[in-house]
Amino acid sequence: MKTNFFENIGNLNAPGIWTIGIQNDENGNFTVSALYAPFKSNDPATKMIVPLIHRGKASDMDEGFFKATVTQVEALQGLYSNIKAVTASVDTAKKKLGQGSKPQPLKPQPAGAETDEIEVGEPKASAEDKKRAYTDAIRKVVELNDACKYEDALNILPSVADYPEKKEELEKRRTDLERKKAQYAQALSLFNEA
Repeated sequence: MKTNFFENIGNLNAPGIWTIGIQNDENGNFTVSALYAPFKSNDPATKMIVPLIHRGKASDMDEGFFKATVTQVEALQGLYSNIKAVTASVDTAKKKLGQGSKPQPLKPQPAGAETDEIEVGEPKASAEDKKRAYTDAIRKVVELNDACKYEDALNILPSVADYPEKKEELEKRRTDLERKKAQYAQALSLFNEA
């Protein structure tokens, strides 16, 4: 029996590391997990990428697997390149700015005391700006949740310290995302063992 599987991978013109897991059941349904990386990287950002999961009958896989995978491969090639460029630019910026030490906060002065220090700080965000930032962050959290990117969602979830009036809602979202993240990791673990 001849297949074109490896020819199709070669035709993607994307040398790298492929991690593919295949599971099928007694009804002829397949679940295929495919993760592509252009190179081995220890960058923490690359570890947040979840595999592309395909589900369907064998004929569906034959017809659509590579079409769907091409999109992921093209996106990841750019992502990995960009991660490297971003990391290099951040390192360069740190060196140029001399960010070896953080500025020390100003010490409180007794009332009426004169000082020649100038207090520099970020301007206070207006209530409207703060509300807009919260709404945008929650919208993105919901999108990431829907895409099963729970770690990313947890990373951008606003903190209770910044929004104490939203404490109950934020704690509920955090608990839900952490639960889903654990379940997803467990499911992937079981899938990879199969």
